[in-house]
Amino acid sequence: MVAELGLPRPLTAELLHRHMETVRGKKIVVQSAPPRMLEAGLCGLWITVADEDFERIYHAPTSSVVHRQQFINHEYGHMILDHKQQLVPAERVALLAPLIPLDAIAYALSRSRFTDEQEALAEAIGDRLALIMLSDGPAVALGVQTGFGQVL
Repeated sequence: MVAELGLPRPLTAELLHRHMETVRGKKIVVQSAPPRMLEAGLCGLWITVADEDFERIYHAPTSSVVHRQQFINHEYGHMILDHKQQLVPAERVALLAPLIPLDAIAYALSRSRFTDEQEALAEAIGDRLALIMLSDGPAVALGVQTGFGQVL
């Protein structure tokens, strides 16, 4: 599935984000999860709201850029898999994000457990995206570094 996305190369987090917006046909807003979501035990959440021209990804705050990107990649995994069923009841999303009208929540997928198949598949796709970005990264072009410089 990832190979069929036609990802831009070399892949960066920014290019992936723009590509996913193109794939989804709308803007994707990524932000740290508010305390209420964290208190509920969520580390990631993808929300689509009816009649909005953007989608939302919330992720647990982290000081690690890599960890943050992995939260986002996981939610991209759900998008790539086209998971549209509501895994989080709209009432719960409304409690976590009270500014979103209850009847407007089209669907919401949350990442709070890793035991079901949908979560495992989304995580596998997120991992694949991370590996592509790692293999395309600027450090790869320099080759393996040692204390004595570049290994040829």
